[in-house]
Amino acid sequence: MWPVAVGMIRPRLTPHAAGVLLVVGGVVVLVALVAFLGATRRVAARLPLLDRSQRIADALLLQIRRTGLPLLGLAFFLLWTFVYLGLWWFRPEGAFGGLAPNPRFADFFYYAVSTAFISPPGDIVATSRGARSATMIEMLTAFALLTAYLSSFVDWRGQVLVDERRASGERSAPDRDA
Repeated sequence: MWPVAVGMIRPRLTPHAAGVLLVVGGVVVLVALVAFLGATRRVAARLPLLDRSQRIADALLLQIRRTGLPLLGLAFFLLWTFVYLGLWWFRPEGAFGGLAPNPRFADFFYYAVSTAFISPPGDIVATSRGARSATMIEMLTAFALLTAYLSSFVDWRGQVLVDERRASGERSAPDRDA
């Protein structure tokens, strides 16, 4: 539903409006990042006594899982939308081909979502080195984000404990009763 809502944003952008939108978007990103890190610290403080780095990693993965894929996806797509908007604001005449002289915010969102799925659109083309580099980096980070999200569902420590028991010759509780 939210991609449709973002896609329905109708006003066309001028370079000045893009600059203002970038400042507002930057402030929103900073506030959201501070809130996410604060919540992660609170979760880390409640985790069992583990090594500090392990506790932080576990808390981060737990927060990622709690946030949920739809909200993480929206945040990711909007972050890259603002990156592409910033590239266009810096160089409106040469960053992207296929855009109208005054594009809509939805055009940048469309490009960001399509690129995240490793399928940049054919009607909007990155023509500057910066836009092409950002496109490639988005594809790599989209893959990394999906991997991090999926790994939050795996308990790596549980497997390590089983492997350590096997290596030390310790038998599990069901084996002792036999």
